[in-house]
Amino acid sequence: MAGALEGITVVEFSSNLPAAYTAMLLAEHGARAIRVSAPNQPALADTAHPQLFDRGKQPMLVDFDAPDATAHLQALFAAADIIVIGGSPMQQHKRGVDFEAVRRANPAAILISMPPFGSAGPLANMEGGEDLVAALAGITGSQWARSGNPVATIFPVVSYATAILSAISAVGALIARERTGLGQMVESPMIAGGLALQTGTVLKHPAMRPLHPSDDAQNPLGPIPCYRVFEASDGRYLFIACGNQTFWNRFTIAIERPELVADPRFEHAPWGLSTRNREALRQLLEPIIKRRSRAQWLEILRENDVPCAPIATRAEFFNDAQVRYMDACRKVRDAQLGETIQIGTVVRLSATPGGAETAINRGPSIPIEQHFRANPAPRLSPHAGAPAAKTPTSADAPPLEGVLVLDFSSYIAGSFCGMLLAQLGANVIKIESPQGDSFRSMEFAFMGWNQGKRSLAIDLTKAEGREIAARLAEQADIVLENMRPGRMHRFGLDYQTLAAKNPKLIYMTITGYGSRGPEYNSPGFDPLLQARSGMMAAQGGPHHPPVYLTCSPCDYGAAMLATFGNLLALYARNQSGRGQLCETSLLQAAIAFQAGELIFYKGRPNLEHGSPEYRGPSAASRAYRCRDDAWFFITVDNEVQWRSLLGLIGIDREITYNAAALESAEGPVAEHLALHFENFDRDRLIETLHGLGIRAVALNRVDDLFSDPQIAANHLLAELTDPDRGAVTQTGLLMKFGGTPGVLQRPAPKFGRHADEILRELLAMDSAQIDDLRRRRILVG
Repeated sequence: MAGALEGITVVEFSSNLPAAYTAMLLAEHGARAIRVSAPNQPALADTAHPQLFDRGKQPMLVDFDAPDATAHLQALFAAADIIVIGGSPMQQHKRGVDFEAVRRANPAAILISMPPFGSAGPLANMEGGEDLVAALAGITGSQWARSGNPVATIFPVVSYATAILSAISAVGALIARERTGLGQMVESPMIAGGLALQTGTVLKHPAMRPLHPSDDAQNPLGPIPCYRVFEASDGRYLFIACGNQTFWNRFTIAIERPELVADPRFEHAPWGLSTRNREALRQLLEPIIKRRSRAQWLEILRENDVPCAPIATRAEFFNDAQVRYMDACRKVRDAQLGETIQIGTVVRLSATPGGAETAINRGPSIPIEQHFRANPAPRLSPHAGAPAAKTPTSADAPPLEGVLVLDFSSYIAGSFCGMLLAQLGANVIKIESPQGDSFRSMEFAFMGWNQGKRSLAIDLTKAEGREIAARLAEQADIVLENMRPGRMHRFGLDYQTLAAKNPKLIYMTITGYGSRGPEYNSPGFDPLLQARSGMMAAQGGPHHPPVYLTCSPCDYGAAMLATFGNLLALYARNQSGRGQLCETSLLQAAIAFQAGELIFYKGRPNLEHGSPEYRGPSAASRAYRCRDDAWFFITVDNEVQWRSLLGLIGIDREITYNAAALESAEGPVAEHLALHFENFDRDRLIETLHGLGIRAVALNRVDDLFSDPQIAANHLLAELTDPDRGAVTQTGLLMKFGGTPGVLQRPAPKFGRHADEILRELLAMDSAQIDDLRRRRILVG
């Protein structure tokens, strides 16, 4: 069946991994994708498998220095709906790809720009790969390690986040174009991708306290004693995720220690324990888990419905029955690699599924001249017609202006999706139970996942509460939920029931493992999918315990994929007039965030070589410490730069660049460099390195982000006023729409705070009706 983007043409200028992945995601939902590269252009960096990201694309060669290059580019711009490019603004301009040139050729074309460090600030024109951006954006500095030192991720989480945000931006701009008739430039910088994985931690307020205030706070197995990695009696590891009090209670029964629930030390488990009581519980639980094998514990815990997962390898994950049942991996014959197993569908739309099976490889690269000989008259995109009728404010309104979203979700994966939709202009109503979202206990983190919404608390266990929700759904454009499978059906709020009265409804469900298959009903939390998908094992490496990734890629990834799916469905609805059922899962997010790693074939290199203290890929590209415990990340690209570096820091030993680039980040060359760097002031050293043409950035901890000049120059943080706490600084707009800007509507809502205005506005209730609902506890707050 056709994808949502059938008839859309995407032109990708080969530049970096986020650009390549963005175009691939769009292609797999029906777009025609052309990948433009220069002859002899180096292979894509930050991935061992660049060919995977060419899936579904028609490769094309352009000599950007040729006399007719400008004419050829103008013809491509004229035929394109979406143009995707990474690299610094200076590099984009050198290739002739800037918005003014695009707009002259095609006023309806959309340019998605992914500069590593944004388009403003002192680092704007420095090229940056995954490791440099992750260091500046706080990802490397926030990863837990027993040493307390920075740890680089072994796979490109920032690049993957940037790509999905950019795909969201592209479809959002298509939706806006249907209202305005005009294209626009959208900037989705890689540093924003890094911040998007930390919206629950990048907050600043005098009352904030560490989320994990304990002596074990930097433990890479996890700082929460009943939400962490455990070692069993056979030396194998599993993750146990008591993500709320219900699961904690079940866990105490499973381990035959039900009296722990009544122990006053653990009264506020799992999240609200003091430092002292966390340590007491950790010391109590570790020896209990070591009494049985991993297989025994998995059986016991699953029987008691306690969330758990084995720490598996990536290869084991792709042999998982649930993965195969969800069509989340598939066999593909690659021209270079032969028979492979690759990622499958990461977001599913029932009416316009698209999917990896539609994204066939379109053959070898052809020179652009050959293409235009076969297609002599490139035409303007058929979607660049006259603007639709506009209201006086529609030209610059946010992309989702007028879209009503009912957000029944909680935790991170659902909540952050609703927040992204709100930033795009949607009217998002967070519908909560009388107990509220359980993550409200993490006050400031909750603010970082729920910005921009209004709150309505109703009791769905009562018929009148369900009736209110159903009446709201009759007016809604999107329903978003992440409850356990079947729960919404029991409330009469499933897709089939709601769509019978509102056939235009888009219904997005986010699950742990998918909506079908042998484990569809298992409880899902981010680290469980980190564990099962091979993330933890890869980050820990073959000779160390697994490492729990602090940046929660499965939670944030599922939220981003759900946002992408919602926008695809909205765009498809504009063509067909009908809504549809959409779904994604933490399992699919774990796959999407390892797209270039989850590929298997004969001769595949080892990509699972991390360690709990991983500093980077080599001595020439890693994190180093300077004076006063200030860290920086450096990437040396060639022999000339290497010689300049050795001269600067006073090393006269004969060490070649190739030796440094091939040596482990923990080898003797790195050790020698580390000793010398400790004598330097970091900021002065970075300034000197830039003068030598060597790429280097300050390695930020979360607290450093609030004073970083690059973050500030790109306006990636914002100050919102909470009714109780006052001014709170947190992440701002993550996607910069030039023509139809997004909006920071409000801070995260107080529990049930907006009930009166919502019920008056959407259901025409009066004060007497609302007061009666409160009196009978159908409405809370």
